[in-house]
Amino acid sequence: MASGASFEHIQKSYLKVFIVLMILTALTVGVTTIHFGDTLNIIVGVVIALLKAALVIWIFMHLKFDNRRLRYFVYVPAFFFLAFVFALTVLGL
Repeated sequence: MASGASFEHIQKSYLKVFIVLMILTALTVGVTTIHFGDTLNIIVGVVIALLKAALVIWIFMHLKFDNRRLRYFVYVPAFFFLAFVFALTVLGL
């Protein structure tokens, strides 16, 4: 982790991320009970899942602390992956 960060600080940040992930999971379950339409329900579910995945990658996989240039090797393929996921979701494939 970052140099100079105390164990208590790291533990608090992990706890905050855990709470946010639990809230997003509850939101995912809550959204399934609301009918927005078939396509919009899928899009909302995918967006929430992508937020959770981004949070895990950013914090627990320590992308936040990596070299800036290395981040682009994650961001660029992730962008294309997300574009394909949304395109296939909208097309219903």
